[in-house]
Amino acid sequence: MGITMIEHPIKMYIRRDLGITVEQFGKLAGIPQSTLATWIKRDRRVEKLPIDFYSALATVRKQKIELVYGELLEWQQRYDRYKQESLQAIADEQPLFSLAAEEGRTIYRMYRTRQMESQLLEPSRRLRKAIDQLDAQTFIQAMIEIYGTVEVPLPTWIARSFHKNELKEIGQAFYNELLMKG
Repeated sequence: MGITMIEHPIKMYIRRDLGITVEQFGKLAGIPQSTLATWIKRDRRVEKLPIDFYSALATVRKQKIELVYGELLEWQQRYDRYKQESLQAIADEQPLFSLAAEEGRTIYRMYRTRQMESQLLEPSRRLRKAIDQLDAQTFIQAMIEIYGTVEVPLPTWIARSFHKNELKEIGQAFYNELLMKG
């Protein structure tokens, strides 16, 4: 599941809730564009914005100031969550690469121990092609064959469906380890 891009609450509120650009709002509200840009750039929290700003939003939105403030706070919460999830996603991707490399080493050792390295050549060639073409179906089939030959179950994290960039990363790491030892 992807993360929906959420920008600074000021941007989101003005664009989504008011339906205008930040520039247009600045002109309407008499707030310099540079001021708004600075708040956004410095990641100023909704709670720390001046009352004049809420008041200007309320005027443009033709709504009570407390309603506008509440909606802004909701955007702040969504934005905080988005930043948290983005960091988490980055953190989660790190181990996958090293996990795949470790898998490649382990599987190669199994083949070597049983003196079956030659049986890796054909499925490895298909694996390489699948990685180059970002073909998840062929990738999984080749992996199942590689694992099946040494009678080891394919790890579930490899069997799940990947984004194309993950497939490239994981496939590459696994393949490199498999081949470098060969």
